[in-house]
Amino acid sequence: MSDTRLSKRRLLEIDNGFSDRDRTVLCTIQKCRYITTGQLQRLHFTDAATPMTALRATSRNLTKLAELGLIEALPRRIGGIRGGSGANCWYLKPPGEHLLRLTGSIAKLRRAFTPSPQFLTHTLAVAECFVRLTEICRGRGLELKAASLEPECWRAYNHAGKLVSIKPDISAVTTFGDYEDRWFIEIDLDTEAPTKIVEKGYRYHEYYRSGLEQKQHEVFPLVVWIVPDSKRKDSLNKHLRKEFSAWPNIFAVITLDELEPLLRMDKTGLLA
Repeated sequence: MSDTRLSKRRLLEIDNGFSDRDRTVLCTIQKCRYITTGQLQRLHFTDAATPMTALRATSRNLTKLAELGLIEALPRRIGGIRGGSGANCWYLKPPGEHLLRLTGSIAKLRRAFTPSPQFLTHTLAVAECFVRLTEICRGRGLELKAASLEPECWRAYNHAGKLVSIKPDISAVTTFGDYEDRWFIEIDLDTEAPTKIVEKGYRYHEYYRSGLEQKQHEVFPLVVWIVPDSKRKDSLNKHLRKEFSAWPNIFAVITLDELEPLLRMDKTGLLA
């Protein structure tokens, strides 16, 4: 469908006909930028009798939003992902963003652009981590109190008279029993040299020393790099230990399968 502008009146009519889940799905697509049908199903369509029924319900919902002109699926030649209808990759069209801004769900609009394969791969990996966080904290004694994705989770601070930023992919707050934990999560796809990770480590320590996070929340989040395999994990741990062995330990390097033990505070062997 073309990006035909929808009037304010028409957008309000659409919103008035929305279910709570319609709005939630639209907000999730905006939050993640790009997200697959399967990921949306795991987030918002968990009450179906079978996974196939859930996937069909998700597809129907997304088709409705697409026919309203609010969202669109990337062409496969751009997305390059496989796996049937569950792998369709969705993004918010300008009318969808305008609807969310009109109803107060977002503060500002994002500039639309065609994603590069590398950007899309990383964005979907961030979305997958967000989905996994939600799944882990669903009815297992853990609670996901807050989760922000880039760029909303970035933090600015002053260093040597210049305003600079740390740019985690996700910031999250979880609770387990009487404990509350805060996290800065970096999704690493083994595309950067370890020296680049060390540079990021220095920026996190600069922000740690600024005291801004501790002043607002009393504690500093654990900085977690989620890596694709144990080889990458060992490499990053080696470089981080070498550079920061005498500094406060604010880092962990894990694979995605180790996320749940980390959230449950079973950190043995997971901290750098």
